Amino acid sequence: MRTILELSRRLNEGQPFPILLGDFLDEFYRSDDSKRLAMIEAAPEPIDGPEHLGPFLAAAVHKLANDHRLRPPDWAFEARFFLPGGQPYFGGRATKGLRACYLRESPGEFAHRNIFVSHNCLSRA
Repeated sequence: MRTILELSRRLNEGQPFPILLGDFLDEFYRSDDSKRLAMIEAAPEPIDGPEHLGPFLAAAVHKLANDHRLRPPDWAFEARFFLPGGQPYFGGRATKGLRACYLRESPGEFAHRNIFVSHNCLSRA
């Protein structure tokens, strides 16, 4: 997986999001900064699926860029990459207690888009 655009295309072909995201993250983490910038410069295609996936990808790219002292791409701040209607999304099958935890620890790049996940949602083993 070389780019976030390619990830979105494969997602629209029906490939599973967790595997695609993991492959993208593995490639991103082992790349140098110039390749990382190339991986995130083009916006993903609109996603045929749950409405949180596009905003999640934008939040992930925003956080990865910040973590690696790169300039986040302008597309990540477009209105289409924020959840509509003010309804929050909680990662996984978050129960009431886990939701409270996610509200506290969600990275700002995700919380800003009304997406609440664990602080290490982009970590790889």
